[in-house]
Amino acid sequence: MRRVVVTGIGVVSPLGSQIQSFWGGLMDSQSGIDTLSKLDADKYPRPLAAEVKDWDQLPQSKDQSLTTYGQAVGYSVAAGSMALTDAGLNIDPNRPNNYGVLVGTTMGNQDLVERAIDRHDLQEDQDPAIVSKADIQNFSPAKLSAETAKRLAMYGGSATLVNACAAGNYSVGVGFDRIRSGRNDVILAGGADPFSRTCYTIFHRLNASTKGPCRPFDEHRDGMVVGEGAAFLVLEELQHAKARNAKIYAEVTGYALTCDAYHATAPHPEGNGAVRAMEQALKMADIEKADIDYISAHGTGTRANDESEAIALHRVFGDTLREVPVSSIKSLIGHCMGAASGFEAVACVLALKEQALPPTANTETLDPAFPYPLDIIPNHAREAKVDHVLSNAFAFGGNVASIVMSRYE
Repeated sequence: MRRVVVTGIGVVSPLGSQIQSFWGGLMDSQSGIDTLSKLDADKYPRPLAAEVKDWDQLPQSKDQSLTTYGQAVGYSVAAGSMALTDAGLNIDPNRPNNYGVLVGTTMGNQDLVERAIDRHDLQEDQDPAIVSKADIQNFSPAKLSAETAKRLAMYGGSATLVNACAAGNYSVGVGFDRIRSGRNDVILAGGADPFSRTCYTIFHRLNASTKGPCRPFDEHRDGMVVGEGAAFLVLEELQHAKARNAKIYAEVTGYALTCDAYHATAPHPEGNGAVRAMEQALKMADIEKADIDYISAHGTGTRANDESEAIALHRVFGDTLREVPVSSIKSLIGHCMGAASGFEAVACVLALKEQALPPTANTETLDPAFPYPLDIIPNHAREAKVDHVLSNAFAFGGNVASIVMSRYE
């Protein structure tokens, strides 16, 4: 059986676009959440956002050929490039390879439409053609993966997976399958999303945005914070990685994709899809539930989502859940849509490498309605022995993806 390892990571995040700033920020409970600046904050009653703040410091921000694309394309190219550099993969663009790109997203290039609307006031005396030829050509979400693959010279196929907030984990899972089956030796897998007025407004209209700090699993939680960015893993077949003496962060050992199709926006109240995904991922990884040393929760901070996840965790882990640390980094970087589980996958890889666990910030009183109290690693990072981690990602429409990663030995 071909084994799949992680040899590189890259992020463009609300905590910074270097691995050191991202991981260091999580470990120090630094928040990437601040007052909304990319939209008119006066128009929103709950104007918090997790925005990328250092984009202009990255070389891709100066690349004029990227400006005709949505922001997520730039984020994807930047984070993907950093991941390949971290992996030590120097790809010759003049030689064929079977290296692929999988990008998960929620909004794709929706910001192109918003830019077009902003360019025109839609008054009667103006040209009614408010969308340019370039906007039409570049609107497809497929551009996220296609442009990333082209610019990074990865010729083994590309795909954009539009599975909302579970899309990053979908990409990791599908990439894992493609390498195990022999179709690819290397896959750049993760997620990317822009800061979108459409997305931000949707969550406000759903009353899903918090008035204050994001407090996953807290008794008084009142919502999430919309974020943006990109995060990628370099997945690589083990022998391919060993042949080039690559450093190995961790091993991907299992995953599962399920769908409740329960409601367009609400999770299944009993977490049925989440239960199936976690159980199937553990089975594929060939480990017992007692082997899991850390769970990266979806943990949005909304009433319904956190309760559904807590119930699902209890259904899978039972009494052993008392002994398993569970945290949500969304309390520090917001909910970055399709990039969310990409960031969480990066955090899990680093937890395995550094033998340390990122905290849940802001949560003071666990919701007593949960079946069992959770060890949420409150406010402060924790050193721990970490051999196996489980990462959950849930999305609108009932899409669920769980992945298991393990310490490489």
